[in-house]
Amino acid sequence: MDFDFSYVDVAFKNGRVITVNEKDDICEAVGVKNNKIVFVGSNADLEKIIDEKTKVYDLGGRTLMPGMIDTHIHPFLLALLGTEPDSPMISLFGDRIKSIADIKAEIDKALAIKKPGEWISMWGYEVPNLKENRDPSLEELDEFAPENPVQCMEGSGHKCMFNSKALAQIGIFSAEDASKYPEGDVGVKDGKLTGMLYGVTCFLLWSKVDYPEEALEKAVCKVGDEMISKGLTSIHDMGALDRPSYHSMQKLARERKFKPRVYMALHSIFGKPFSKEDNAHYLALGLRPGLGDNYFKIGSNKFMIDGGSSGPSCYTREPYDHDPTMLREKAWDREEVADYIKFINDAEGQATAHAIGDGAVEYMVEGFEKAFATNPRPDLRHRIEHCTLTDQDLIDRMAKMNICPSVNAGIVAKNGGNYDGILGVMGGMERFYGKRNDYFGALKSMIDAGMKPSLQSDAPSGPYGFECLDGAINRYDRVRNIQCNQKQCVSVLEGIRIATLYGAYGSYEENIKGSIEVGKLADMIVCDRDLLSMDKFDMYKVQVDLTMLDGEVVFVRDEAKDSFK
Repeated sequence: MDFDFSYVDVAFKNGRVITVNEKDDICEAVGVKNNKIVFVGSNADLEKIIDEKTKVYDLGGRTLMPGMIDTHIHPFLLALLGTEPDSPMISLFGDRIKSIADIKAEIDKALAIKKPGEWISMWGYEVPNLKENRDPSLEELDEFAPENPVQCMEGSGHKCMFNSKALAQIGIFSAEDASKYPEGDVGVKDGKLTGMLYGVTCFLLWSKVDYPEEALEKAVCKVGDEMISKGLTSIHDMGALDRPSYHSMQKLARERKFKPRVYMALHSIFGKPFSKEDNAHYLALGLRPGLGDNYFKIGSNKFMIDGGSSGPSCYTREPYDHDPTMLREKAWDREEVADYIKFINDAEGQATAHAIGDGAVEYMVEGFEKAFATNPRPDLRHRIEHCTLTDQDLIDRMAKMNICPSVNAGIVAKNGGNYDGILGVMGGMERFYGKRNDYFGALKSMIDAGMKPSLQSDAPSGPYGFECLDGAINRYDRVRNIQCNQKQCVSVLEGIRIATLYGAYGSYEENIKGSIEVGKLADMIVCDRDLLSMDKFDMYKVQVDLTMLDGEVVFVRDEAKDSFK
């Protein structure tokens, strides 16, 4: 592409530029004019188009790479979370919550500032991380907060414990009320409510908790700034609060208050009837992927088949290795999935679904095959969200249809020790999925099959930025210091391509972003080191020194400001 320019507005020199172009070229320098990359090459050639008006950044050997694209993230859920007792949702994520007593301590802090009858909403505990190795009980939550409704959600987001006050608030008073909801979604034991809600009912009844819109919008903009500081210049918003979040995110993105570019999935978290109704409505209106501008675009038509990987509650072909009696959540039947994919495919939407277990993934693959039998549309780049447990057969079949999975390999860095117990750790026992861990977040096998998978965090359920990339490259549980199954590790360059260009491909935007090439949008990040010479095991430690979005510097790390004067 030819550009008419006499100088560049911004110049980056003396760097290790990871271009992610077709040849994976590593260059020294990049030039930007307005919001586009207009030069990629050597320091010497860059000097020819630098004048007194050019802002020059000396990288000093640091890496310049495309901004990362997180293809499955929940910004409004991140906005709800905080560690303060007045947060809309009190975060229980991380290693500070090690027992049910720690959960009680968080409730006590909230009770100190809340009036009787006010909700206490919490999210993020992990059963294997608790000393008791179990969920908190309804009776315990009743004892901890007898006058307040309490909602305490497990880290995957697919099961949630409510106390009696909370159950009453959402209209569940007895075991008989469980019949109003899908089988198994409302916990009942010995004819009594357990307080636990599962699956889509968990999400549906969660919506009964009120969160102020103005405060939420302010919080989500702060989350966007945090994403920018972690190297995310684009995200695929996979929904949280149903229709209101569409309106808020569109407004905030176009006003540039929410800084990362947004590809917005059309999705209802409230279950099958709502997904069908909403997506039929959107498709009838003519809303298709790509509608919008470079800041906010309509994305895929999403639905949700199964549960989570960390509970676990996902729908696997075979029972879990550690406990064959555990419920494997499945909200859609095989034929329903196939029929729905055909509907979206024929309407020229981009079909995708939350499918974690190999049973749910199989439903998706079969559904695409049936739809393609009468109307092959590999150009639609249909997706599978998470696509966590697979096998080589499923991968080969996806590759033939140009399916573009969005894979949460980063969750290994947070919970990998729950999934497998290799190298004699954790008593040498196989954990949730046993030998199926050979294909857990199978990025390497997908790449080898010619696919273009992308990288996602599913935040707040997993880490984003370089901590997520670390999960794909090293597959090391940073919480428990456990080396997990390494068969699906990717190289540094492969990981960066998955986190950038392939993310752009999944939203039909590979021609405008995702790599550092002349003519593309100037969405780039400067790392605090040379990613190609460092010990790759330290990937999780990488800091972003500078983020450029649309040709403008939107973030500089405090510790790096002196080097970018």
